[in-house]
Amino acid sequence: MKNYELLYIIPNQYTEDEAKKIQDKIDSLLKKNEAIIGFQEFLGKKKLAYPINKIAHGYYVVTEFELEDGTKLASVNNELRLDKEILRAQIIEKHKITPAEIAKQKKQREEGQMEEGTEREHDRDNRDRNRERREEKPAPKVEKPESKKISIENLDEKLNEILSDDSVV
Repeated sequence: MKNYELLYIIPNQYTEDEAKKIQDKIDSLLKKNEAIIGFQEFLGKKKLAYPINKIAHGYYVVTEFELEDGTKLASVNNELRLDKEILRAQIIEKHKITPAEIAKQKKQREEGQMEEGTEREHDRDNRDRNRERREEKPAPKVEKPESKKISIENLDEKLNEILSDDSVV
């Protein structure tokens, strides 16, 4: 069995309760295709990076599932693509993280260490040097242009001059 992650966006035209019903519909679609649903998270309403079909906000949902047959994955993907209630959907193959790996990652985060082999010593030195350079640079001074104060009388005169001009369309 392969592990997959499905991310889909429900348009903002639906309420949050309706979005939950659509989420249940997608879950039943996965179960109909013999998928075993694992982790699932309703991320809530977020702004899209760019409007899709004139829609700027949507409800994001992430679902991890296991599926054995690749043809069923194509069927699920096709049904998601044709569903009018789903704005966008993306399925990716994902490595399944075991509880032991989760505990290991948590322990490493607590100790402040990276996994072995991911960062070499010279990379760490370069990063530290770059940080020092950024800290040494003084912030550039921004000079504010002097604002000219204009009296109301001068404004009225200028406005009358513009309005009396015959070239104004």
